[in-house]
Amino acid sequence: MEEKNERRGIQSVEVAFRVLLALHSSRQALPLKEIATRAEMTGSAANNYLVSLVRTGLASVDSKPGHYKLGPGALRLGMAAIAQLDGFDQVRLEVGVLRDSTKQHAAMSSWTADGPVSLFKQDGELRSAFQMRTGLIDILATAAGKVFVGSLPTAETRRLLQQEAKAHGMDAQAFRAEAQHELDTAGYASMERADGTGYASVAAPIRDWTGEVRFALSLIGSRTTLDVRPNGPHVKALLESCARATAALGGTASI
Repeated sequence: MEEKNERRGIQSVEVAFRVLLALHSSRQALPLKEIATRAEMTGSAANNYLVSLVRTGLASVDSKPGHYKLGPGALRLGMAAIAQLDGFDQVRLEVGVLRDSTKQHAAMSSWTADGPVSLFKQDGELRSAFQMRTGLIDILATAAGKVFVGSLPTAETRRLLQQEAKAHGMDAQAFRAEAQHELDTAGYASMERADGTGYASVAAPIRDWTGEVRFALSLIGSRTTLDVRPNGPHVKALLESCARATAALGGTASI
């Protein structure tokens, strides 16, 4: 007789969670029929679960008759989860996962008052002429810098971007427009330097529950080892890691 690997759980709790997810999926209170449809259950079953959820405060009755929404108990749980959230540790785990799945250099970075900072890195299996380091990194010469310029409010990055662009004789507005276009159309940014080094990198944003970009996750390599194509395995792995990290921070991501 084979033993089941899955631990035994309480099915009613899992079903109740489907009702909560239905309420979570809408910005407005929902009628019972719509809740039942989204939770994939009958109206009578949804009603029974809502009675208990309202009693516990996880759901509440809306002023509009027959409509329900998330309650104060759900808000308290959400705020407690946010307070316990350690974004750095969550994303750092994905750096290791990304490095192991691609064999490329992987790193996480965040935006600071001094510009993008590499916080943690994992070296890839292939030897490279590029030195991976933590600390401040270039805006114009890295995919991570491109992600922050393309996703953060313009006022937050304008001064440092203009300073670096002026020093390198580049067009700051054109760089921002290119970064925004890449993120809007593909969900990630790429960088291939034209300085003869062969450097190539791709990066994508990680958002928190507010939708704000908290980190960027990057893969770094050379033009011969790193596949920067949208449908390539490296970009696919990058976007999957960013989606998981975003979900861990309470955000919503699509790949």
